[in-house]
Amino acid sequence: MIGSPFEMPHDDNSPLDMMEEAATAKGWTCSRSDEDFLVIKLPGQKTTYEVSMEWQEEFSALLMSVAIPLEIGEAQYEIATRTLEQINTNLWMGHFDLSTKGYLPTFRQTLLFRMIPAGMGVDMVQDVLDIAVAECNRFYTTFQLVQAGDTRLNDNLSAAVFETVGEA
Repeated sequence: MIGSPFEMPHDDNSPLDMMEEAATAKGWTCSRSDEDFLVIKLPGQKTTYEVSMEWQEEFSALLMSVAIPLEIGEAQYEIATRTLEQINTNLWMGHFDLSTKGYLPTFRQTLLFRMIPAGMGVDMVQDVLDIAVAECNRFYTTFQLVQAGDTRLNDNLSAAVFETVGEA
């Protein structure tokens, strides 16, 4: 975006360094293939998720994906895409898709950091990561049923997207 009339000064620091420090402090396993890519393994309710974060300096954007380690086979691809469509219709942030690497259900969200100091950005990333993991936990059983080709899928999906109000 060089020369853009909308370009404003911003903090050029990548939030990945601070996210790596935060993840390490929580005891999560981290790895970096380069300065713009971070992978974190973090525990969920039913499995360990692989979180990939890619920093794109040009756009001051952080691409985050949280993969659920359930490979969807070719035989279940059609039901998986219909299920993803139903799930995504009810999400208010981010979306699920099937990664090109093994057809893993993956939650994705892109965060824009223009005009946001890196410290505040890390808080924002941690909040979105909490939401992403909550959504992965929420739909984990649904994706297990998709993977198995289980006929109870519609009942499970209805229960997963049903929002309760109040306490029982």
